[in-house]
Amino acid sequence: MSVSDILKQKAEAGQNVLTEYESKELLKDIGIPIPEQKLTQSKEETINAAEGIGYPVVMKLMAEDIVHKSDTGAVKLNLGSKEEVEKAYDELMEIPSKEEKQISVQGMAKEPIAELIIGMTTDPQFGPALMFGIGGILVELLEDVSFRIAPITEYDAKEMIHEIKGFPLLDGFRGKPKANIDAIVDVLMKISEFVMEHQEVYEMDLNPVFIYEDGIVCVDARIILKSEQESD
Repeated sequence: MSVSDILKQKAEAGQNVLTEYESKELLKDIGIPIPEQKLTQSKEETINAAEGIGYPVVMKLMAEDIVHKSDTGAVKLNLGSKEEVEKAYDELMEIPSKEEKQISVQGMAKEPIAELIIGMTTDPQFGPALMFGIGGILVELLEDVSFRIAPITEYDAKEMIHEIKGFPLLDGFRGKPKANIDAIVDVLMKISEFVMEHQEVYEMDLNPVFIYEDGIVCVDARIILKSEQESD
């Protein structure tokens, strides 16, 4: 199924928020790296998925009414055995939800040089605006982000990266490896192109995005589509 088909299907079903799993599958389709992930509906499927991906794994509860998974205990990190997966499955299934519950089993990403946030929001006057900054749990504390109206050029993307106060974290701070700036530019360009082609997308939030010396991977993501009122 193409990206356009997925977005059309969600819109026709009256669903304007993609789950994390759906959001990351869409990102993978447009060429943005994500951890290997599988969606499961039973304990046996979950164990098989974990063993197929390879330990350690992350498990996340997928339900339409659970948005902030970390706040509700709906994320289990660094699970290294079948026993840990079974225990995590039981704990996740105890979390209250009125919606259908599924489990997303994902490969555990290695420690990054830095955690980034890459996003897009729709400005009522100017349209899609891209955002870049230091992400993870520090995003709201630091508020260290830059913005550009889409579409952007590679020059714009590099400017966005260099103008944040946290840029030294990406440039070999205290002897750490230098982050792969070209990989960040590539993701920003792909997001810019995607939102220009798909005006039905209202907001994107890729956080955290793990950056390394040799590449980049989007660990968590959320995509929101325009409602009927916003589309008018």
